[in-house]
Amino acid sequence: MKQTKTILFLLIAALSFSACDKNRIDPIDIEPPYLEGIISKVTLNEEQKAYVGAGNNFAIKSLKAIYEQEKKNVIFSPLSLQYALALTANGASGETAAEIVNTLGYGEDQKALNDYCNLLLKQLPALDDSVEVKLVNAVVVNDRFRVHNDFRKTAEKVYYAPVEYLKVTNKKVVVDRINEWAHRNTNGFISPFLNERDIPNNFAAAILNALYFKSKWSEVDGESMFLKEATLKSQPFYLDGGGQSKVDYMTTGKYLRYGKMGDNKILELPYAHGNYVMYIILPDSKGKNGVERLLSYMTQEKWSKALSSMSKDALVRVRLPKFEVENKYILNNTLIALGIRRAFDPGKAQLDKLLHSPGSESFYIDRVIQKARINVAEWGTEAAAVTAVMIGFTSTGPQPEKIVDFYADHPFVYTIVEKTSGVMLFAGVFNSL
Repeated sequence: MKQTKTILFLLIAALSFSACDKNRIDPIDIEPPYLEGIISKVTLNEEQKAYVGAGNNFAIKSLKAIYEQEKKNVIFSPLSLQYALALTANGASGETAAEIVNTLGYGEDQKALNDYCNLLLKQLPALDDSVEVKLVNAVVVNDRFRVHNDFRKTAEKVYYAPVEYLKVTNKKVVVDRINEWAHRNTNGFISPFLNERDIPNNFAAAILNALYFKSKWSEVDGESMFLKEATLKSQPFYLDGGGQSKVDYMTTGKYLRYGKMGDNKILELPYAHGNYVMYIILPDSKGKNGVERLLSYMTQEKWSKALSSMSKDALVRVRLPKFEVENKYILNNTLIALGIRRAFDPGKAQLDKLLHSPGSESFYIDRVIQKARINVAEWGTEAAAVTAVMIGFTSTGPQPEKIVDFYADHPFVYTIVEKTSGVMLFAGVFNSL
């Protein structure tokens, strides 16, 4: 019977992956060893606690850079981006690897970074049985090339990222395969992820991460956080630079944690049993360039100080817009500006630990793509992101992203954080509908 099952599995693996059949068994899945039962907190050593701070520092810098480029509603996942880049770093060497790891803020100890990523993969989904968190990775490779054994071992054993080879007859084969994976691992929330324009002509591989989050708000004293019948319809929302739009405001009055970040207000809205929370950081001024000033002021140190100084000594009357935002970014310029340079340069990239080449080809990061989406409503929040590090190849040398009123009625920054570790899963800006 065991031999029969093995033969059946191999036959399935040999089938074409270009069709998006959501019901079939997918041979590239590797199930992470999820912890049995629910844990009360993420357990980190002192070095890993510092990694949380480094990751959040990268998140804040990335959010600033993306908003400076977009000047509109933003939703992205720093954690998804970090996982895709951390796995990519295992295929790099020399200055290329150092630039990736240092830009992420994790020093130069690749093994320690891998151990940290492995820990979060196992513990984040085990924190609350009322919160759905999926954090998964995969590697898709042009079958013209083969991954190095050491990279494959790290991908499969540490990141639980299966490696799949595709016969790349055209770009649609790659798009269909990755989109099916993204759809399945975000419960259809990110669909489609890519189009054929996203695939390099010289496609060698894609290093993928998907992050999915879904939760109801916490109940406070046995009552729902927000009630639909209390929502204020079509009320003014004051835009940066002047003018206004109309939004629907969810409203509540609860004893919630609140505080200040400089002159800006900060509010904590808990999900389910309280391990996961949303923070709203609201600029003090209306009608001015409040979000830009807030983002220029924000640092990891000020973020940590603000969270540690929050209190729960007042009834907080809240107005928060209902909103849904979806964005897709090419993050090359953002990452280059933050310090990852050589990996994008066909003449200098050192991705020699990633793929074997049958000829004289060398490899580099052609583009980094992320698509993210969030829906914030009375019931709770659903959010997801998929990140792809697209690896290109070249054989021709270099080629030329109390009562306290907390009325979020003007643009604000928001994050979704796991409280016991401080890990930031999502970050964004809301400035209008």
